[in-house]
Amino acid sequence: MPDWNPAQYLKFEADRNKPIADLLSHVNLANPARIIDIGCGPGNSTGFLARRWPGAELIGLDSSRAMLEQARATLPDVQWIEQDAAQDLSALGKFDLVFSNAVLQWLPEHERVILAWFALLKPGGVLALQRPHNFDSPLHRTLLELAGSVSWRAKLSESRPQHYHPSAFYYDILSGMDCAFELWTTKYYHVLGSHEDIIEWYKGTGFRPYLGQLSGRDQAAFLADMLSQIRQLYPPQADGKILFEFERLFFTAIKQGE
Repeated sequence: MPDWNPAQYLKFEADRNKPIADLLSHVNLANPARIIDIGCGPGNSTGFLARRWPGAELIGLDSSRAMLEQARATLPDVQWIEQDAAQDLSALGKFDLVFSNAVLQWLPEHERVILAWFALLKPGGVLALQRPHNFDSPLHRTLLELAGSVSWRAKLSESRPQHYHPSAFYYDILSGMDCAFELWTTKYYHVLGSHEDIIEWYKGTGFRPYLGQLSGRDQAAFLADMLSQIRQLYPPQADGKILFEFERLFFTAIKQGE
C-alpha cells in the first residue's frame, strides 16, 4: 500500500478534529508527565495534546514517514517515532496517557493491541481511544460490494483491509481489565458541499487500500463507480448540501492503582 498523503487527509481537518476534541473532553488528568499519541498521523491530534498539557513529555508514533514529516514540520518540539503501532512498544516506558485517534481499524488482533497499550500505563493513567464505527453504513457496505463485484474483484485482492467489531466486543475486553472505563458512540453529521467531497474524504482514508492496488486509469474508473453509487445513497438536502453521517466509537480506561 502506498504511503499516506497528509494533504489529502487534512482536506477535512476541521471535521476530523471534532472526535479528537470529544475524546479529550472525557480525559480527566490534571498534569500528566508523559503522553504518547499512537497513530498520530500528521500531528493534528498531537497538537490538541500539546496545547492542553504544554508541560508534558509528548511522543507521537506512526508508521507513515510522510505523515511524520508533516507532523514534525508543524510541531518540531515533539518526539516523533516511526513504528508500527501493533508492535511491542514497551521499550518506550510508562505513560500517564495513551491516546489513539482513528488507527485501531487498521490493525488486526484488537484485543491483543488494546491490552498491550493498556500495559503502557502507569497506575492512574488513562487509555483514550477513538475509531470509526461506520462499517454498517451505506457507504461502507457499497464499497465492499463494489470491491467484490465482477468488475473489480479480480483486480482487488484485499477486499476487507480494515478490521472492525461491534461495541459489545470492546465492552468484553474492557470489563475484563483492571480498569474503570467508559464506552460510547457518537454519530457525526458532516455537512459537505458535494458528492465529490465524500470521494475526497475517503481518498484520504478508506479508499487507500483499494486505490493502491489499481493503476491510474483503473483508479479513476473505480472512483467513478463509487461516485455513481454515492449520488444515490446521499440525496442533496434542501439547500443543496450533502449530509454525510459518520459514527465513531470511543472509550476511556483508567488503570487502577498497584
